[in-house]
Amino acid sequence: MSLLSSPPALALSVRELETVDRFVPYLQKNALEYASALRAEGFAPPSVSAILNQAKLRTQALSKFGEAAQKMVLTEAGFEQATRTSVARLHAQRFKEAGVVSVADLGCGIGADSLEFSRAGMSVLAVELDEATAAMTAHNLSDYPRSMVKVGNVEHLDISELKDNEGNPVQGLWLDPARRTVEQGRTSSRIFDAEAFSPPLSFVVKLAQTGIPMGVKMGPGIPHHEIPEQCEAQWISHGGQVVEVVLWFNALARKNVRRSATLLSPHPLEPEILFEITSAIDDVEVPPAESGEIEDFLYEPDGAIVRAHLVSELADQLDAHLIDKHLAYLSADKELDSPAVSGYRILGEMPLQEKVLKKWVREENIGTLTIKKRGVDIVPEQLRKKLLGQSKKKKGSVEGTLIVTRLGEGTASRRLALSAQPLMTFTG
Repeated sequence: MSLLSSPPALALSVRELETVDRFVPYLQKNALEYASALRAEGFAPPSVSAILNQAKLRTQALSKFGEAAQKMVLTEAGFEQATRTSVARLHAQRFKEAGVVSVADLGCGIGADSLEFSRAGMSVLAVELDEATAAMTAHNLSDYPRSMVKVGNVEHLDISELKDNEGNPVQGLWLDPARRTVEQGRTSSRIFDAEAFSPPLSFVVKLAQTGIPMGVKMGPGIPHHEIPEQCEAQWISHGGQVVEVVLWFNALARKNVRRSATLLSPHPLEPEILFEITSAIDDVEVPPAESGEIEDFLYEPDGAIVRAHLVSELADQLDAHLIDKHLAYLSADKELDSPAVSGYRILGEMPLQEKVLKKWVREENIGTLTIKKRGVDIVPEQLRKKLLGQSKKKKGSVEGTLIVTRLGEGTASRRLALSAQPLMTFTG
């Protein structure tokens, strides 16, 4: 007996759905005006609430899904947890390059990844535990006749049950385990225990052992020791924000790649790769990194590179060096033109002492201060208030940047502050 069933009908009526677009883009200041207009047209209060909620969510989703958002039905939790379009297209490219023509999206949510698999020409079986969410996904995929949505618990499925629309076994799997609790359609607390994910990481490993090509989206903060063997872990940043790590198994894992960091441009829809760095070994096998003095320029690697523990490899590639083997700061005697780093020209070095820094603020006429920190237990917002003061008297006119950090270990360690000038950001 199959554990899969068809989703129920969508809770919103056709008339309600057709009305939503009138209020996109949604403006909160006009909420009462919108509600009055809908009530005048005969919509009951529950319908008014449903229509305006969808209009609000679609407006928010335009930056994540583009024009596709105008036809989608969303929940707040589904929208927050869904993969942004440019990243989902990167996923779909990996499946296409491996020759996979059909995919089961297990735990599909509102169907963001399923949409991109479908757009890439693949047959898609989307499976979702929550019936209401499955109904939304069926609506969101309705333009793609080779896609199907089913209700079911992925942990109770046998892979042999997963068939495409022509009844053939699916050739690949995609999973996005739930890593947050959801209450009344809204995300709540984050889950950190991989065995408390839905489905748990151990279930993922068992699926991978079948040999089927598989990709698994995880939170970028997953500890390296929890990453299963025999997979590629790909950390992805989008527009400078680390968004995920994908575990690629079997035919989807690249040869001689154990860890990778992929940096995408900020474009919301097209996955333009600005930079990528890989390693064939686990981070514990990497020789200890050499460190050197702080030179004229300091560089902060993209967060995906830091998360992937590829900072030492990046230093070698850019002909730079770490300032401390425990810190993700690089230094060089020249300006580097690379999307992999944010750079600063070092103007001066001071001890990390409040009295010294206040004097620096006064003498440099600083009125706006950006503080970056790594390796020190300091809250930038609190330090900024102390240095700039709370009085209403006229403040300085200069914008300053301060990098606070520490070098060395134990009794030999020292805390320092670097006055710096940001370099122009690489645009590709």
